[in-house]
Amino acid sequence: MPPLLEPECQQAVDWAKRATPPGAELDYLTLLAALYYSSDLKSRYPDLAAVLIQPQDLQTETPEKVKLAGPLKTVMNRLAQESDPISVEELFQALIHEDTGRRLLLERGVTEPLIQKMMAELAPSLPGWRQSPDRDQAIAGLSSFGRMLTATEPPLWHVVGQEKILKAIVRTLSKMDRRNAIIVGYPGTGKSAVIYELARRIYRGDLSLPKKIRDMDIFELSPSFLRSGASFVGQYDERVKSLIQVLQAYPQVILFVDEMHSFFQSSVYERGPFSDANESFKSVLGLGQITCIGCTTPSEFKHFIEPDKALLRRFEIIRLDPPSRHTTLAILKAHRPKMAEFYQTVQIPEPILEKVIDLTDEYLPARYQPDKSLQLLDEACAACTVSEPPLLEVNDEVLYHCLEDMAGHGLVRPEGLTFDRVYQELRGAILGQDEVLRDIALAFVAGFSSWVKGSGPRGVFLFGGPTGVGKTETALVLSSLLGDGKNQLIRVDCNLLPASVHDRGPVTNILLGVPPGYAGYARGQGGLLSRIREEPESIVLFDEFEKAGQVVGNLILQIIDNGRIEDVDGNILDFHRAFIIFTTNAGCEYDQRAIGFGGPEAGSPFIPHIDRDTLIQELQEDGLGEEFIARLTHIFLFQGLKPEAVEVILARQLEKFQAEAAKREQKLTWDQELVHYLAAQWQPRLGVRYLLTTLRHRLGEQLGVAEAQGELKGVKTINLQILSLAAGNSCGGLSAAAGRERRGDTLIIHLA
Repeated sequence: MPPLLEPECQQAVDWAKRATPPGAELDYLTLLAALYYSSDLKSRYPDLAAVLIQPQDLQTETPEKVKLAGPLKTVMNRLAQESDPISVEELFQALIHEDTGRRLLLERGVTEPLIQKMMAELAPSLPGWRQSPDRDQAIAGLSSFGRMLTATEPPLWHVVGQEKILKAIVRTLSKMDRRNAIIVGYPGTGKSAVIYELARRIYRGDLSLPKKIRDMDIFELSPSFLRSGASFVGQYDERVKSLIQVLQAYPQVILFVDEMHSFFQSSVYERGPFSDANESFKSVLGLGQITCIGCTTPSEFKHFIEPDKALLRRFEIIRLDPPSRHTTLAILKAHRPKMAEFYQTVQIPEPILEKVIDLTDEYLPARYQPDKSLQLLDEACAACTVSEPPLLEVNDEVLYHCLEDMAGHGLVRPEGLTFDRVYQELRGAILGQDEVLRDIALAFVAGFSSWVKGSGPRGVFLFGGPTGVGKTETALVLSSLLGDGKNQLIRVDCNLLPASVHDRGPVTNILLGVPPGYAGYARGQGGLLSRIREEPESIVLFDEFEKAGQVVGNLILQIIDNGRIEDVDGNILDFHRAFIIFTTNAGCEYDQRAIGFGGPEAGSPFIPHIDRDTLIQELQEDGLGEEFIARLTHIFLFQGLKPEAVEVILARQLEKFQAEAAKREQKLTWDQELVHYLAAQWQPRLGVRYLLTTLRHRLGEQLGVAEAQGELKGVKTINLQILSLAAGNSCGGLSAAAGRERRGDTLIIHLA
């Protein structure tokens, strides 16, 4: 059914129909031109004459039916719902309000200020509530509780791609009962902006809104205004009661509560001094005496509002998802002229907008569009103006620097992580594993490439091998590379996780947080894995993975598949920029002929080794099925250390003591025979870590006691010798007693 038009408006539409070639569609510009030249619009806005071409009759008679172009058909169908006849000005205003009409005018040189001026001046005036003296009383009565958004013209927020949400809100406000809505969306997705855009359209009398909604106001409540200065609970109750009375007296006022959870708390888990007063709001909402719109986040909604089913029934829940990449780009393009006008000397190239989206999606996964892209673009423009000398254009380097400030840490740039650098860093810290370290370096560097990037983390590595051969240390080195010297490591010691095949609750509590209502719950704390929100570029290390096995394996399958999981507070934990590493000793074969502390004469130790098939078999026996094994991007096998590698490791440890002695102007010496002797004490099953720990303990103990007793005064040389050779004692192993003696300016320490 066509809309009801005033005679002058109908004549203009008929003219546009005659100017449309037979069989063609009536387009936007033709109808705008017909409305313009058939009314006083041409004298009010003469600048449009250069844009709108006067229609020429192509048909002698007005066709009864003309097919409308898609966007034009949408506008006319909406106007068909109006009960009053539509004037030329109203139809023209409705056409230029739509994105299609606005874009057509902008492309032809019409300025944004002129479009805004026409929309404001052509907005239909209503003789109802908004023109009544009662409205002034309502504004005055509510002024102490917040601000009336529609008292003056709200600023243009460039809301793009949210028409569906706006229509859902308008539909809820138009209902007979339960006219209250909660907009639930992640921070930064534009919840408040949608309400401000609705207020702007109400102020302008936008024909896209039903007449009843156009004759209403939106009042934004500030809960802090209610509580500020309330020295006792009763005073706050009185303020709430006063606010309710004003809203009941003026039902044309829509109450808007941003951060709604801070006001309408369910009080299921916690009660405060304001809880009882807020309950009075719920009863008034239930009676339908006031209309309310609120905004909150999914986690706040889940915690504060959803548990109270009585409160929940009073509201229509409207979900606002983060905008798509295409919509985010459109939002940035809409804000670009405003930013260019503000910064004046800074150019914002259009290609940089896509770069902004790419960087924020890549480096700020815990935040949401479009807010994070708008903030980065604003930061970059500001950085250009304060640079010395000022920069004339936003570029990639400025974006990276500003992004580092927003993220709170340095960013990993793939071009700085070459294979040679990674391999040399690993090789310098880990001895005796050159072959596997080369493979790890390749996989690590490749993880930054889009060629191998999947839907999950950058890499899922399993480090298998005997104890004390460098698996955990390798993960630490990789985390240091990610953090540019700072360890970006999220470590889960699986031997400390509760081992239960049937109940995954305790493990979930540790990794993702304790659920609300249970002992140990702390809002916002989350679990061990929640740290990924602050450190998205990390090594997530599950150390000694075989100790946890099936429970942890099943829990993190979702992380491996999708790179995301939700913690107990409803926060999305994003692992797309992380590497997940599991370490395990499963599948290792050790020397069954324990050497003990018998010294070199006991024979050379058996070198432990690991077999891939045996490793996988043992993991499967622990409950980790093929679905887990298949999701590992790489399995790296660390082999047992050879005696010569152990000697190098021991020598490095002694060199650390040597460097410390040099700081004290003392010389620390030892014979190579001592290193051979100590290396022979190594027990593969205990790992080289045990050997180093014992050495540090014994040598450090002797030096510490000597210093405390004044035995190091005047000492210029500290000489290390083998206890059994120097004192003629039988060797009792590295952990046996050590001794020391002073010979002139030399302190001799005997080590077993």
